[in-house]
Amino acid sequence: MPFFPSLPQGAGVRKIWETFNPEAHEGLSKFVRSFMNKESRITRTEKEIIAAFVSGLNNSDYCFIGHSRAAVKFGADQAIFESLLNDIATASVREEMKPLLRLVKKLTLTPARVNQEDLNTVFAAGWDEHSIHQAICICARFSMMNRLTLGHGLIANEDNADTRAANLAVD
Repeated sequence: MPFFPSLPQGAGVRKIWETFNPEAHEGLSKFVRSFMNKESRITRTEKEIIAAFVSGLNNSDYCFIGHSRAAVKFGADQAIFESLLNDIATASVREEMKPLLRLVKKLTLTPARVNQEDLNTVFAAGWDEHSIHQAICICARFSMMNRLTLGHGLIANEDNADTRAANLAVD
C-alpha cells in the first residue's frame, strides 16, 4: 500500500504525477525522451540496463523490475542483472560498457567522489562526451525516480511488470 492515503493500492508512477504534479510529468517526459529515445553509441537495450542497474543499486524494486524487463524486451538476458549488481567485471556486457557502468555505479552510490580520473577511464574505453552525458542523465533520472517511488511507497507488482515493461519499450 502506498504511503499516501490519496494513492490507491497498486498505484504507479503515472498516478503520482496525475495526483500531485501533472506539469512536472510533462516536462520530465520530454527530458527523458531527449536521451532514452535518441540514437547514440549506447543502445536502447543498454540504456534500459543502466536504468535497471541504477535502480538495483538504489534498492528500488519497483523501477528495477520494470526496467530490467524492458531491457529483456529489447534483447538483454535477464541473468545479466544479478552478475552486474555483484561484479561489473564478470557481467556479460560488451567490454567498453564496463568502465561506463563503473562510473554510473560511483555516481549512484558516492556521487561526490566522481573525479577526472573516473572520466578519463571512460574516455580511454572509447566513449565520447555525448554518450557519457547520456549515461549521466540516465543515472540522474533513475536516481530521482527511485527516490520518488520509494518515498511514495510504491510496491513492485509482478503481475503487471510485463505490461509496464512493454509500455516502457515503446515510449
